[in-house]
Amino acid sequence: MTLSETDIPCSSQIGQMMLEGVWEVTGQTSAADLSTLLKLSPAKVAVIPPAERSNISFDDLSAIQLALESLYGRLGGQGIALRAGRAASGQIFRRYGVQMGLQALDYRLLPGPNRVRVGLSALAAKVSELSCNRFIVTENSDAWLWQGLFCLFCWQRQSEAPACYFIIGLLQEFLSIISGGKIFNVVETECRAVGGEACIFRIDKQVLEQ
Repeated sequence: MTLSETDIPCSSQIGQMMLEGVWEVTGQTSAADLSTLLKLSPAKVAVIPPAERSNISFDDLSAIQLALESLYGRLGGQGIALRAGRAASGQIFRRYGVQMGLQALDYRLLPGPNRVRVGLSALAAKVSELSCNRFIVTENSDAWLWQGLFCLFCWQRQSEAPACYFIIGLLQEFLSIISGGKIFNVVETECRAVGGEACIFRIDKQVLEQ
């Protein structure tokens, strides 16, 4: 059975975080241009209290990336989506870090690889809760793999290359936060927009030199 966007009502929380990240990166004027291009109500693009947030659909989230590329060019739009993901990661850590167990002494004393593994699993659970997707984390000898079956950010989109830059930014910043500033290589190796069965992100266990 093929699921439609209406079968999977998207939580407003992750969508609003994306919009807030875009707002933070581009500024108020560009956010207004984005609202006009997307034909979204001002309430969806403005930074508003959580209790008043409007529902943001899969179609809206996918359209945001396309709108950014229309406004700023393909590479510029991808860069803004990536930076918005980094901003959203900081929001998640500030709002939910204690609840996710990321500030507990036992967690902070874990060896580096274990801290990353546990942290990625906690993030997958939280982002699954905040959205309408289910994210899982697996690993092999060289990398951790973050996988989402239904992608919020390339929903019903066709692209010649992986398109989920918001998630790449989200993972990059989160890994930096929980590792004390280390930089990990994050690459989307499979994307539904390119015809993949899932969106899969590879996180190399070997950190990059700074």
